Amino acid sequence: MDTTSLSKLASGAVALEAGALALLWSPDPAMYWAFWAGHAAAAAPTALLGWKLLPPPLQRPKRWSLALSYTVALMMPVLGVVGVVLAAWLAHALPARVRRRDHLREAPTLEVFAISLDIEQRPDELPAGQVARMARDPGRARAQRIRAVLALREMAPRVAVPTLRALLADPDEEIRLLAYSIVEVWERELTAKLQAALRELQALRAQGAHGPVLSRAAQQVAELQLEFVYQGLAQGDLRDFTMDQARTYCRIALEATPEEPSLLMMHLRLSLAQGAHGEARDMLLRLRATDASPTMWRPYAAELAWQERRYQDVREVLRPMHADQVAPRLRPVVRVWARPQRGEPRVSRPAPLSDARPLSDITEALV
Repeated sequence: MDTTSLSKLASGAVALEAGALALLWSPDPAMYWAFWAGHAAAAAPTALLGWKLLPPPLQRPKRWSLALSYTVALMMPVLGVVGVVLAAWLAHALPARVRRRDHLREAPTLEVFAISLDIEQRPDELPAGQVARMARDPGRARAQRIRAVLALREMAPRVAVPTLRALLADPDEEIRLLAYSIVEVWERELTAKLQAALRELQALRAQGAHGPVLSRAAQQVAELQLEFVYQGLAQGDLRDFTMDQARTYCRIALEATPEEPSLLMMHLRLSLAQGAHGEARDMLLRLRATDASPTMWRPYAAELAWQERRYQDVREVLRPMHADQVAPRLRPVVRVWARPQRGEPRVSRPAPLSDARPLSDITEALV
């Protein structure tokens, strides 16, 4: 609404309100009710004027925002609307400051594959983010954009694939074809490695191989399957199918070497990512029986408790850990959940993985 419309609303509101106030000077008692009728009429343009002056976020939902504005104008003439508009303006001009150490705001979700792949959102890789923005900017010269796309080819696929996928819908056909060719080359190379690993595994099984030899071959197939997920080359249903295949070959490797911690960790991550809580709990219990460091599996035990909505158990699992024992993206999580609650003693009491076998019987060396 322009300034002219706002002026008309303000003039109408003032005129109606002045007429209503003039009725109060009449000695006739009936004029008291006439004043309220006139004031109710004046509250309508006043409410609309106040609503238009609110910041856009406070104008929604429109029906309830207008109703609140009208109620304030009706119950508190002049001062009510002025107060609401002034408060809204101050809230808009002076937004609340977010504390840099507010870990509740910066803590990431406890999920295995919940890592953002958008390089524009990763300040630690600012040059890569600048290249991505240049490649996706249709306002730049084509030669600059082509050089930027070619620069993406030299980066890790996991970092560059999201940008290249976005370029597949670019209006410039040359940019689309270049992005598609880069992604296709990466996918073809990874597929060739996977097929070679599958042939090697099939040959070993045909020869009756077992033990570490068979385990390593199956693990390699599972890792290559996961590379499609890590690099962003598998999306949607294909991603789910790829993870199912990775879990299948991980089971084959575990059958050959049941106590291998790296395989137990891989199966644990896959189980959590696919919501297989029973298998994840079994992998955690088997990891506990090995010499694997608790700092490896405790975050995943916390993730399992998070997925099952056992939030108190999340606190108990992470409490013995320190922020410097985990990856940087999980440090805010540990700082939040390992912090003792008010009035709570600083003790370390791990949470149970199941009702039958609590973690409280872990040896002190593992805790």
